[in-house]
Amino acid sequence: MSDLDKPANKDLALPAKFPYSIADKLPNFARRIALIFVGQGAREGYLAAMDQGLISVANFLATLILARLVSPTELGVYGVGFTSLRLVRSVQEGLTIQPMNTFGAAMDGDSFKRYATSTSLIQVGMAVASSAAVALGGWALTALGNDTAGPALFSLWFVFLFWQLQEYIRRILYTRGHVFQAALNTALANTVRVGILIALASRDRLSGAAGLNAIAWGSLAALLPGLWQTRAYWTRHFENLVETWKKNWNFGRWLLGGTLSNWIAVEFYPVLTAGMISFAAAGAYRALQNLVAPVHILLRATDTFLTPRAARQYQENENGLSTLKRTLRLTYLAAGLPILGILSLAVLFPEPILRALYGETYLAYSDGITLMALFYMLWFAYWPIQIAFKAARSSRPIFLANLAATGAMFTLGIWMISRWGVYGTIAGQALNALVVGLFLWGTWLRIGKREPA
Repeated sequence: MSDLDKPANKDLALPAKFPYSIADKLPNFARRIALIFVGQGAREGYLAAMDQGLISVANFLATLILARLVSPTELGVYGVGFTSLRLVRSVQEGLTIQPMNTFGAAMDGDSFKRYATSTSLIQVGMAVASSAAVALGGWALTALGNDTAGPALFSLWFVFLFWQLQEYIRRILYTRGHVFQAALNTALANTVRVGILIALASRDRLSGAAGLNAIAWGSLAALLPGLWQTRAYWTRHFENLVETWKKNWNFGRWLLGGTLSNWIAVEFYPVLTAGMISFAAAGAYRALQNLVAPVHILLRATDTFLTPRAARQYQENENGLSTLKRTLRLTYLAAGLPILGILSLAVLFPEPILRALYGETYLAYSDGITLMALFYMLWFAYWPIQIAFKAARSSRPIFLANLAATGAMFTLGIWMISRWGVYGTIAGQALNALVVGLFLWGTWLRIGKREPA
């Protein structure tokens, strides 16, 4: 049996490398606190944070390079395209990745091979369909005379196709507990991406579309070795595609609704800003968001790393709800302090940071950093709760929460953008995060009353 074909590690027990002689002398609570930082789960968590950190650093550098060398309009094109990529990720999360995380985490090797191969074929079909859709849409807009949005939309076909496939491969490795190999794949993709941006910058050929194409080339470069990394998970004897689709759909339909409505409620705001104001305003938003981009390291790392682990823990323990409660407490403790530190720095020193990164171009928007920090803090307040619902295969509350936030966006949110511009965009996102957080926390507390911690 190859290393990749081994079942995922069981992370609930005290790791063998932890010094028992020291642990035995500690009170039980202190020992649990120590395990947060030195246990096997912690070590894998550090790898997951490093993995997501590579992505976030690449995103940060890409935005920084573009913001310094292209116009705000071109940066806005890149920002709107990047937001569109997150729309594709929302669909992917609901229909392939989260079902694979939840069902695949506890499967034995042969069962996972059959299921993963079948789900992979579904993923390929989704990638091809979405790529063709944006190519056709971009061509149509260009033919109608829109020489900004049309070419930008058309250029997304390349990144839609290869980014989805590479991301899916990477998440398979996470599902089976091979975090280090996932990090290697991420490092290759983002090294190629940033290298291409630097090469284009040296030749004065940067643009918003070029920034998006660099993501695609990096994904393609990592996809090929990624197929080799996951070779143990492919088989010719895969599950029936229709049955796999039904299985994924029955679990993921509410989650798909939740991720799509979350994209509309949170991520669609910059697109509205581009449409209601200008692509340059969307570029200013992207420049401000880049200041708190390190928070994405922890938000995405906790989702990518923790969801399959929490799903496995929930399924393998009789008292699954109490296990999820403990996981939530540890997650808020481990991630809350660094997130608070990052946001505090951004709020305390907005003008020096903006000047150091972009010069004088976006300095006039420094007051928006406080709103951006508030938005990210409210976002983090419900992020681990969302993971718990997914792990428990209860995605309906996520959908309903984001549906309520979408209603807030198309009423108060649009009014805020029209009245306050970029600041209204960020304030609307903060409002939506508050709505989602209140709904999810209220639902979670009602469920928690049914079972003691």
